[in-house]
Amino acid sequence: METKEELETTRKIVEELLRDDILCRNSDKWLVFRVLEKICQTNGVKIFVPFNLFERFPAYESISRIRRKIQNDEKKFPPTDPVIMAKRAAKERRFRKEFKYGQT
Repeated sequence: METKEELETTRKIVEELLRDDILCRNSDKWLVFRVLEKICQTNGVKIFVPFNLFERFPAYESISRIRRKIQNDEKKFPPTDPVIMAKRAAKERRFRKEFKYGQT
């Protein structure tokens, strides 16, 4: 889970990009691409992935959703880090409680 500082930094970057790059307003993929690019630039790292290639990458949410399905539903390839396992379990409990998921 991201720290409050990481979330604030991400919000600043996203807000700046939404303000300055009109394409970010219409395409989450382009927004993600630009956020990653901005973070790399801020840390002195230059990466280059042509957007036409990046555009063919699956969405982050799709990758995460498929990973959850494999690990949680199919019970395959569980995480090996106990800290990660505990964080995911806590996040799931909070989600279920907040959204009353799985409760009648």
